[in-house]
Amino acid sequence: MKLLRDLSPQLALAGIVALQISCGDSSGPGGNAAASIAALTTTALHGAPGAPVDEPPSVIVRDANGNPVSGIPVTFAVTSGGGSVTGNHPTSDAAGVATVGSWTLGPNAGTNVLVASANGLSVTFTADGADPCAMLTQHAFGTTSSGQLTASDCDLGDGSRIDLYTVVIASAGTFLFTQQGNFDTYLFLFTLAGPIVGENHTGGQVNTSVIKAILPAGTFVLGANSLPPNVTGTYTLTSAATTAEAGNCEEVFVTRGISSQQSLQSSDCTTNGFYADGYTIFLNAGQQITASMSSSAFDSYLEVIAVANSAVVVSNDNIDPTTQNAQVAFSAPSQGYYIIKARSAGAGATGAYTFAVQ
Repeated sequence: MKLLRDLSPQLALAGIVALQISCGDSSGPGGNAAASIAALTTTALHGAPGAPVDEPPSVIVRDANGNPVSGIPVTFAVTSGGGSVTGNHPTSDAAGVATVGSWTLGPNAGTNVLVASANGLSVTFTADGADPCAMLTQHAFGTTSSGQLTASDCDLGDGSRIDLYTVVIASAGTFLFTQQGNFDTYLFLFTLAGPIVGENHTGGQVNTSVIKAILPAGTFVLGANSLPPNVTGTYTLTSAATTAEAGNCEEVFVTRGISSQQSLQSSDCTTNGFYADGYTIFLNAGQQITASMSSSAFDSYLEVIAVANSAVVVSNDNIDPTTQNAQVAFSAPSQGYYIIKARSAGAGATGAYTFAVQ
């Protein structure tokens, strides 16, 4: 018994050594043990089914003092969604970082899960595999949203990519939407139901697109795009209300359901001495609108011009003999943009007016 008691500490020590040899000691080459593993990239990703995510998941391994640990084997394994990875057994570098080679999502829409693990520690990454053309990100009105066009974004069909954002307009008014990027930007504005409201390529600055629109309250969709195809890069989206009236021959988009106080000024577009403001509206073939213009300062006059051929398709001076207000009821003969020109019946007239589209 005495011999057994004398040998038991040695047996215990031998067992510990054997366990360490067989299982490893959770430390890098310098002997520092891995105490934590954390995501270095976002853990919530998006991507199209069957396509790789834009940013391969990455983790950082640290010791108990928070210092990066190198030489730690990390395993990236797909646990849900049916996707696949490459380079799934990286070793943490001098900065403690380990990154999977690539993560391709499964073929079906739904949630994909990838787990990075090392020495009993783990981090979980999820990716929403969905049609990128059906994905809407929320843009809070009055703020700046940062985004990035990537090869896995929605393809417009011409090779250019687009990111879609919903924006809620709490009350009717005039608004500015701006896209700035490190590429030649192109910005779209849609109604939530899908029809386009407006689009713009140039905003007076390099790589900047600005849409000015008079809108009713509601939810709209911004589309951040590029002018040339096959372009990727970062961008920002901003939105703001403005009290600036239409003027200086600028393009102002409108949709049905708006009423706005405006004025003819000497700085407006002029043709043969007639000052005018132009309002651009997109209509489908057969779609009907009624535009009206009323003023106590001058005799109102409205024209509707087809952008496709610059033809005046309808015009009106007075609604009836009792008024100098103008109104046109119009049914679009074909799909496209139309300009509603608000001017005076007499040359050189200026003053306030109310413009509305229903």
